[in-house]
Parts: sequence; C-alpha cells; structure tokens
Amino acid sequence: MTETAVQFADVSASRGGRVVLRRVSLSVSAGQTVALVGRSGSGKTTLLRLVNRLLDPDRGDVLVDGRSTRSWDPIELRRRTGYVIQEAGLFPHVTVADNIATVPRLLGWSAERVAARVDELLSLVGLEPELYRGRWPDELSGGQRQRAGLARALAADPPLLLMDEPFGALDPITKGELHAEFQRVQQTLHRSVILVTHDMAEACALADQIAVLHEGELIACDTPGNVRASNDARVRTLMAAVRLTTSAKASAVKKPDTTWVQP
Repeated sequence: MTETAVQFADVSASRGGRVVLRRVSLSVSAGQTVALVGRSGSGKTTLLRLVNRLLDPDRGDVLVDGRSTRSWDPIELRRRTGYVIQEAGLFPHVTVADNIATVPRLLGWSAERVAARVDELLSLVGLEPELYRGRWPDELSGGQRQRAGLARALAADPPLLLMDEPFGALDPITKGELHAEFQRVQQTLHRSVILVTHDMAEACALADQIAVLHEGELIACDTPGNVRASNDARVRTLMAAVRLTTSAKASAVKKPDTTWVQP
C-alpha cells in the first residue's frame, strides 16, 4: 500500500477576511509529484503554505506523514521540508556552498559531512563543484541559480519538497533544460513534491497528478492525460491557454544519460 506523504482533509482557509480555500481534500503519495494549477488567486500558494505551517487552516486539517501540522514543531517541520521558489531565493551575501550548507549546519552536521554533501548535491544538479562552490549568487545565470536553489532545498535530505513557481522567471530554453534536470533528479531521489505553477504544460510534463484549483475549490485531481481529457469547462479553459509540447518526462525516460548544457 502506498504511503501518504501529505493529506489535506476538508481544508478551508482565509486571508485578510477573504476565503481563499474552500473544503479542499487532496492526498499526495510518497514519492509522487503533484502539481497545483489554477489562475492567480485560486489558492495554490496558500495550500502550499499550509504544509510547512506558515499558515494554519480555519477548518479541516493538514497531515504530514500522518501527523497534523498543528502537532509538529514549526521549526522541525520546516527543516525536514525543502523549499524552492522563483529566482531560487539564494542568500546574496554568502557563496553557493554556504547557501547549500545552511540547514545542515543548523542541524549540527560536522564540517566534513557538510562539505561532502555540498559537492554531492552540486554534482547531482549539474554544477561542477570546483567551479561553483565558491561563486556568489550574482555570478550565476538564472538557470544556475535555480539549480543551486534545488541543491539547497535537498541539502538535509528532506522527504518532501515544496516548489512555488520555481521555473516561472526562466526563458523557454532554460526552462526546458531545468524541467529535464528536475525529472532526472526526481528519478534518482523519489521525493514527495508539491509543485505550484501557472503553466499547465509544465504541470503535464513534470507531475504524476495535477490538482486544479478554481476560486479556492479543488475542481479536478487526476493524471495529466485525464486532466487533458476533462469535460469540465473550467479545466478546459486552462488547457486552452497553453499549447502542450512534447513531455519532458518522456524525454528524460528515453534519454536518461543525456548531458544537458548548463544555462
């Protein structure tokens, strides 16, 4: 039986007196990538913020590894959760290596273990350790910053990754390369991932399941193929807004040893 990594149970939430989520129920299986899609203001990022307890629901419950987030110490919960955002969110005043080392050092890892982990993760995301560990964030391209941000999110080996529009600011070529890189990393590590995106094509390429939000309600949750075939007019409107390209997931499976040019 597949384990459940995250469960939203009849969750409602409001911000500033406005209802943002209405009775959302959704499960994320361990090792699965679930994409949250919908228009701006549909509740995607709010749902994500409930997972690491940046917000608590007004109604219902959010469970991580079977435990209500209300029973987790917020700091403990966040340190076991990787977080990747648009523009990577790297600390500008420290090197790439020090960015990646932040959480392991907070957890009390030895200097030797931290250094080895930094090099391991730089290699995993396609950045040569000797070339990139000492660089500053402003010396990196947008794609390289996102790679470094993913490495930082993985530093303490978290079982869960939360990704909030991580590829939204990238040009199409770099975005495609990072999609393939993400799939390669996910095929290696099998993390539970919740990905927020406005881009339905991106969701179809990267996710095992797509959850569609509309005005705070969950209106669909299914495989990419079934979501594409949905008869719901609201889902079809989202699908019509993009022209789907060849799946990056299929490309990654067919060419697992492909070396991608670093953007």
